[in-house]
Amino acid sequence: MYFFWILYFALSFLISFAFYKLFSYRTLGFISSIILYGLLSGVWFIYPGSQELAPIASILFLENTIIESNGYLRLFRPFLISLFVGLFFGLIFIFLKKKLSIGKRKD
Repeated sequence: MYFFWILYFALSFLISFAFYKLFSYRTLGFISSIILYGLLSGVWFIYPGSQELAPIASILFLENTIIESNGYLRLFRPFLISLFVGLFFGLIFIFLKKKLSIGKRKD
């Protein structure tokens, strides 16, 4: 089970990174990839009172198609948490990248 979740989060990161590379404007690519990462990496309970976890994207798909709706606001909190975690690590990466490249000379 742990292997599946590690693989899932790694694939979410790779898909978001590939989405980032599609944009020529870095800021637009960064923002859209963080939103995509938040949507793909967020997990929550399948239905209220359940012990089983599922990705937010699959819960949204299922609630729109075949199962009864339990409300979308319950999925908003885990989406925001994963969005801010992705934003935090993305900004740290950008900060460290700029900090390390300041001292280098470009001849």
